[in-house]
Amino acid sequence: MFKREVQQCLLILLAVSSFVTAQINITPADPAYYAMDREHILFDDSQVLLVNYRGSVSPKQYSITQFTNVQFQPFQAQRYNFNLNFFDKGTGRLIEDDVPTKWKSWIDDGESYDPLGSNFRPNAPSVMVTQDEKWQPNQYFRSATFHKEYDHTWVSFSAKSWTNVAFDDDEVFIKLKLTNRSLKDLDMILIPNQVADHIVCHFKEGSTVADSIDAFTIGSSTAHVRVSSSISKISDRGFEISIAPGKSETYYFAVKFYEATDKAPEIVQSDIKSRMVAADKKTREMLNWAYNQLPQFTSDNKQLEEYYYRCMLSVLMCRFENPNYISDVFWAVGTWPFTISWDNSYSSDVLAMLDPESLKGAILTDFEHVKMKRTYVGWNGAYWDNLYIQEPFALQIMIEAYFRHTGDYRLFEEEASGKSVWEWMQGWVDELQENYTNDLGLIDVGYNTEKIIEIRTDGYNHAVPITNTLTIDLLYTMAEWAKKLGDRRMQKKYFADAESLKVLVDKYLWNDELKWFDNLYPDGNKETIWTYHLFDMLGADYLSDKQIYGLVSHLQEGEFLGRFGVYSIARRDSVHWDLIDSDWGGGGQYAGMPGRISRNLYKKGFAGKGWDVLKRNMRYVDYFPYLPQNPRIDTPEQDLSSMPVQIAAGAGMEAIIFGTFGLTMEEGQLTIKPFNHEDIGKATLQNIRYNGKIYGIQLNRKTFSVFENKKLIATKFYGEKVECK
Repeated sequence: MFKREVQQCLLILLAVSSFVTAQINITPADPAYYAMDREHILFDDSQVLLVNYRGSVSPKQYSITQFTNVQFQPFQAQRYNFNLNFFDKGTGRLIEDDVPTKWKSWIDDGESYDPLGSNFRPNAPSVMVTQDEKWQPNQYFRSATFHKEYDHTWVSFSAKSWTNVAFDDDEVFIKLKLTNRSLKDLDMILIPNQVADHIVCHFKEGSTVADSIDAFTIGSSTAHVRVSSSISKISDRGFEISIAPGKSETYYFAVKFYEATDKAPEIVQSDIKSRMVAADKKTREMLNWAYNQLPQFTSDNKQLEEYYYRCMLSVLMCRFENPNYISDVFWAVGTWPFTISWDNSYSSDVLAMLDPESLKGAILTDFEHVKMKRTYVGWNGAYWDNLYIQEPFALQIMIEAYFRHTGDYRLFEEEASGKSVWEWMQGWVDELQENYTNDLGLIDVGYNTEKIIEIRTDGYNHAVPITNTLTIDLLYTMAEWAKKLGDRRMQKKYFADAESLKVLVDKYLWNDELKWFDNLYPDGNKETIWTYHLFDMLGADYLSDKQIYGLVSHLQEGEFLGRFGVYSIARRDSVHWDLIDSDWGGGGQYAGMPGRISRNLYKKGFAGKGWDVLKRNMRYVDYFPYLPQNPRIDTPEQDLSSMPVQIAAGAGMEAIIFGTFGLTMEEGQLTIKPFNHEDIGKATLQNIRYNGKIYGIQLNRKTFSVFENKKLIATKFYGEKVECK
């Protein structure tokens, strides 16, 4: 007897140990690593995304099946809503699952029904009662219950659902498991409920106004949507099911978007499950690929570790391989189907480590479509004659990253729109010097504030300090590139131009009293604008110590520093502070800026400040599953006018790799000079790929160790460096 009890205890301990081990072994290569309960996510429904490299939808909270916000270019239906309703034959009751829509209508305009009264107030509808919801990359899990007695007849069942999106077609999948808890058969009709004002198929002429076609189909003149299922029995109302008492059944649904002139999908399909599994497999493969391509990070500070990988996930969610797009790999800014060099530049090292060919493709796509006239390059080409003068500086950063990780200077020979990359970059310098230079010799962008960044107040125009200083950095870089190409004449010219402009900036724009750079206007007046844009200067190598220390001195609590990072406009700037357009105008920050600022601070030796910025920014991971475009500084909130995910979030990873771990890659040499902080603790960065070798770094309390191909090559004190060739 005793022996049996001991054996049972051992089995229980083994089971518990296996469970704990399984929990520990979930790595960032697994979607489950990123799982968050919906109630902890501070996003609106339309900001919660299921993405799988082709398109996206948004599952809706408080429903077991509803989703909205469809983007499968060329198909677009942002206000489309799908859900299943459940008609119980035994009681003749319709059990509805569009609570989110009802709730919004009740709150916004007083129509529909108050969901809080549903299921018990007279004449109120019967609705599903949702319980738990959990998000992870390309999977949304939900559970719900219904338990009501109508005229002495019980309707009692539970529901669980899993939703994801396809990677090779324009469709959404739902797996639905129903369990009959009553003593009689549960006979129901599952009724597709599709509501939309417009369904668009780009490039197709005709009305986009949507209307119901039949019980399974809704559509416009350009595009249709058909609901199919694994359920074999159908009627003119929907899908017919019957579940025995105490039994569970699992059903699969596919919601397909297709051109109106194409043949409609079959209503009954037997292979939806396998397609849904394939979609999940693609998600897992891509996460695993990214995890194994990039440096792998661990830390005693688990919030920092999670931040690193949610930055990685944010970048990955911006990768599209949709065959309808203009490039094989299309790095979108986020949910907007545009690729913009300024946004890409914030993650250019991450892109180079992930997939250098796709970074090269993004560079060439810019030259092919921007042509020094248009910044916004959509999935099907450039739009609007609207140019940010940031273009040449962003391209410089992207090209530098490509060279850093590949050493392949043949990029300069690649052609786009009839010119080589080198000719395009020379053209940008000519453009700045011929069309944007004033009589003093300073870069003057003219009146339009929008040419630089989107600040809604005026004054950030004409001779803007950051545009001038970035031009100086570009000129120095062009001199180095000309030397690489053997063009001594242009090397001397670009270097001389950089030196000349540097003197002018110091003379006319530096404000020694305020330790800041001023704007200069045509009438000779100056204005001090307290924008964090100026901290981009810390990435250059030519500022004086006084100027560097002056800029950094303003990174103080309540001036530029807030709870979650760096205010885009300092609170002291009462003229330009803007709480609404917050990424550049005031009360928030652009997703890439805290990481870039942190990385530059580390580079200049301000490790403590760099860490301070980073640890503020990483607090967002408690509220967001991926990093949004312009969240608030004082509260974890992303407004609905901007994107819930931004490719620029990769700058946070770069701050850890190149800042905290102190990596420098130059001329075929990897230099490692890391920093540690008390609240990081023991940390490692492994799988650093460089020059055909794999390096690892371990940070301890007093020393750091460097490994080459898993072999220890050096252990040193902080402040020292290790050079690897």
